[in-house]
Amino acid sequence: MSHFEIRCAIKQYAEAYERLQKLQEAEPSIPEGDQKTGSIGEFYAYLYLSNTFPDSELTYGTHSEKGWDIHVSGADLKVQVKTVSAYSKTRTISPLHRDWDVLLIIFVNKALQPEGFWVIEDNHFFGDKSLLTSKKCRHPTNPKQLGSKDIPFGENRIEELLQAL
Repeated sequence: MSHFEIRCAIKQYAEAYERLQKLQEAEPSIPEGDQKTGSIGEFYAYLYLSNTFPDSELTYGTHSEKGWDIHVSGADLKVQVKTVSAYSKTRTISPLHRDWDVLLIIFVNKALQPEGFWVIEDNHFFGDKSLLTSKKCRHPTNPKQLGSKDIPFGENRIEELLQAL
């Protein structure tokens, strides 16, 4: 690959990044932040939750709030969203904090489109810990890559998410 191709790809990524940044500033359904994969996952989660709880108001937590990302007012739910990209060779989930009612784990492919979606409502796998690190996401299409055994993933509910999108 030539340096020109690399510079061209960087330029295209920067343009897309800037466009997404402007959309984040103008559209309340996608959170602000520079971790674009996480922001994209939270956007998908927002659409899913809007569809699941149509009479509820959804609000994003602040960046200082580590235990949850989206509050669903009508159901009084705190939702934590974790997004893992197919670009991640290890499928490591960013640190999990305990202060949530529902954990949504979204696996996106290299086009940043969802392929895996797990809804976890039981946080007993934390035990007496308030923070878990180095946990692995399941791979949606490779049954050999089950993810961390202590996380109760359940079935891949991708069809529910895709219907909401």
